[in-house]
Amino acid sequence: PRAWHGGDLQGVIGKLDYIKSLGFTAIWITPHVENTGRDYHGYGAVDFFDTDPHFGTVEKTRELVDKAHAKGIRVIFDIVVNHTGPGNPLVVEKPDWFNPKSEISNWNDPKQLQNGWIFNLPDFDQSKPEVRQYILDYSKFWIEKTGVDGFRIDTMRHVPPAFITWYRQELEKIKPDFWMIGEVWEANPIKLNTYQEAGSHALLDFPASEAARKVFATDASFTTLQAAVSNMGRTMKDPAQTGAFLDNHDMTRFVSEAKDDPVGRLKLGLTWLFAYRAIPIVYYGTEIAMPGKNDPYNRDDFPWGKEQNLDVRDLVTRLNRIRQEQPALRQGTVEHLLADQTTYAFARVAGDDKVITVLNNHATDAYAGAIDVAALGLADGAQLRDLLTDKTATVSGGKLQVDVAARSGAIYAVVPAARGTMIIVGALLGLAALTGGFFVRRRMVRR
Repeated sequence: PRAWHGGDLQGVIGKLDYIKSLGFTAIWITPHVENTGRDYHGYGAVDFFDTDPHFGTVEKTRELVDKAHAKGIRVIFDIVVNHTGPGNPLVVEKPDWFNPKSEISNWNDPKQLQNGWIFNLPDFDQSKPEVRQYILDYSKFWIEKTGVDGFRIDTMRHVPPAFITWYRQELEKIKPDFWMIGEVWEANPIKLNTYQEAGSHALLDFPASEAARKVFATDASFTTLQAAVSNMGRTMKDPAQTGAFLDNHDMTRFVSEAKDDPVGRLKLGLTWLFAYRAIPIVYYGTEIAMPGKNDPYNRDDFPWGKEQNLDVRDLVTRLNRIRQEQPALRQGTVEHLLADQTTYAFARVAGDDKVITVLNNHATDAYAGAIDVAALGLADGAQLRDLLTDKTATVSGGKLQVDVAARSGAIYAVVPAARGTMIIVGALLGLAALTGGFFVRRRMVRR
């Protein structure tokens, strides 16, 4: 299960039409640089300047980017700046480039987090100019060779924030519109914000994403999710420049986490994900409700040609389209309207564009109630349409009367749909999509 199972750059190229058909506008792939032995996950690099032969060649990497761009899809590489694989010749040739070998024992100690080794992976010392230059050289190599649009920076919380500040400045000298999203696996938004302030354009939204998994998979109260969303909004420099998800390559897949009715829970969770403020990120297989317990079974091969849950796939496609058509879902603030054990209502507001999402996580009972929308300035008699079911709701006395079936959601549009934007997906080899959603299709291992 932890060996190479196929899946390569040509395979991703061959599935670009599938990814585009779902509505995704960006893909994030597994670290593609050369690894050794059984390191199919890409995090044990032995040559940062070459594509792993299991995946293809440098030329094939460029072809993927070119062909994705031709279809209006951006490409994000998974880049590691914190560490390398133990088999990398640099470990022997340049031992002074690495922090002394010492596994992290106290994960609350910032010094250990930034200087310690994780899972026996040699940890770069970014305080040294020659190390910083090496990392920049290899990053520049891939930008110039392939025209890639951005990087997902792995294990960013193990890297000094000062390095991120310098790194962004240098990357933008190479490509002014270059974008990066950092993995700072941290529940405290204050600590997350340290890296956005340091210069990372975006960060993975672990606080809200982990709260969402608890709510949708295990029936935690919606107040848990509301609190996480509010904390992110108050704390982050730019809370919209974050990426949210229901599952990824480092955790049990959502449908295997769900206590019951996994598909129903997944569909409700996806409705929240695409209506939320952050960039939606969809892990490969989530769009067909793939199960998967802990590593490596959360990274099983995609079941091409086998039975798939088309109901979920169709919902993802529709949600991507709705997000692209509604400016408020891409650019709006979050205005909370209601949160209790099983019901959550919030609005996304961008000027005159307003979209109201109502989620009902009760297993058997519909939610029929009047939601106070007076703060949104909606006129009495205003008609809103649920973009998922085409049902209408009316504002009366500053309240919106809704009827939402058990374990389902509604997305009410106040203004006509228009325009388009971005999304993130994961890939077969390992990838993801941005403003309708990120599609991540990948098979990899957490260090």
